[in-house]
Amino acid sequence: MANLIRNGFVSMLVVESEALELPGPHSETFRTGISGQGMYVVFEGCMGSGKTTTARLLAEKYHSNLLHEETKLHPFIADFYVDSKKYAFETEINFLLIHYHQLIKADTASVFSSDVYADFLFDKDWIFADVTLRDNEREYKLFSELFSYFKKRIRKPDLVVYLRAPTELIFERIRKRGRDFERNIEFAYVDTINSAYEKFFGNYKEAEVKVINVSDIDGVSKDELARIVDIVRKR
Repeated sequence: MANLIRNGFVSMLVVESEALELPGPHSETFRTGISGQGMYVVFEGCMGSGKTTTARLLAEKYHSNLLHEETKLHPFIADFYVDSKKYAFETEINFLLIHYHQLIKADTASVFSSDVYADFLFDKDWIFADVTLRDNEREYKLFSELFSYFKKRIRKPDLVVYLRAPTELIFERIRKRGRDFERNIEFAYVDTINSAYEKFFGNYKEAEVKVINVSDIDGVSKDELARIVDIVRKR
């Protein structure tokens, strides 16, 4: 297993967020109650739900660290959307390794000593794999073992904000943003993943979860963002 970890495709990007205009005070800080640790907030939802934009806005507002999922570094994602059955295992394993190493390296670099806003939850790899690998017992078992092994070693979030949106809106957003590797994505697949997110968060108990229903084709609206800011302020 150690060799698999060392030889996997790994990345970490903890960046200062872009300068984005967002009204309100910029001096607030939050703490978990654990000495030496800031608050760790994760934004999750189906692809196209607005996770990255929202995480960047909050990181900018509170002068905090942004932990950003680097999907572009994944070597198989474009192939997966062409032939999901052929590339499912490689795709899920590489995402698992990428996310694991991002979180481990962030922890080693003491990034979590101050507040962190992330656009991915480690458990998202389970959500996707539970859809794409279920039909292959051996691959599903191996993935499950690796996932369990890694999860014991990472920092759990203090708050998860689930950005819920109807599949029709999500699919339209995906088409609108025009990413090359998503050109072949099918509506049925997006709908299945969106349903998997609903099922997962209906049972997720490892952190506080707040649900925001998003409805704007251009992303999280001002009213929705205001609700998110209010949730974070009260945490």
